Amino acid sequence: MTYKLSYKHISPNILEICWPQEISKDILLQMMTYKKKIISIWYEELWDAHLGYHCLSLNFKEPFSLDEVIGQIEEFSQEKETHSILHRKRWQIPVLYQGKDLSRVAKITKLSVNNIIEEHQKPSYLLHFFGFMPGFMYLGGLSEKLYAPRKDQPDPKIQKGSVAIGGQQTGIYPMDSPGGWNIIGLTPLQVFNLKEQPPISAQPGDEIKFYSIDKKEFEAISRSIINQNYTLEYETI
Repeated sequence: MTYKLSYKHISPNILEICWPQEISKDILLQMMTYKKKIISIWYEELWDAHLGYHCLSLNFKEPFSLDEVIGQIEEFSQEKETHSILHRKRWQIPVLYQGKDLSRVAKITKLSVNNIIEEHQKPSYLLHFFGFMPGFMYLGGLSEKLYAPRKDQPDPKIQKGSVAIGGQQTGIYPMDSPGGWNIIGLTPLQVFNLKEQPPISAQPGDEIKFYSIDKKEFEAISRSIINQNYTLEYETI
């Protein structure tokens, strides 16, 4: 699909390439394709190329020629689109669905707790980008049946690994932090670890699939992680 792009010259060193303002898998994959091409061309000149829901922000080390950069980017749009250059994975994330806000979500959605768990596990969630805090995944694909507003009064501390619903999104808290999302479960995985490179395994364009575990399985996975003999499961998509 062809999208009309717009450009924002934020500063002499920063350019934003913007797609239509919608949350879309097709837009994300096209943005990722552009990002890979841009990095291959301007690798030495770039500090960073950062994805958002519908904008790709380029941070150059030095002031750049706007006409030259946009000209080359516009050439991309004339090429036959392909996402075959992208390597994507679907990660399997175990969750103990015993979150303290399950009853609150049940009241809001008028679903039983079991139905909430079933609905939450159905989709493969698309990872659009990271934000809010290091390693916090912005995932697309939550069922409308599970939409639940953030709390008016945020909790002072949310445990790392907490799986939550906030508005029209679901996500995993990568570290202990305050937060206003509705906690529905907990994963034993450490989804963000600065001792590893990269510090998080999943990357934008990947998918997240949640599955349910019981307390005994949670404890067994936790022990495996401590003993460094746990392997996070994924499949190539």
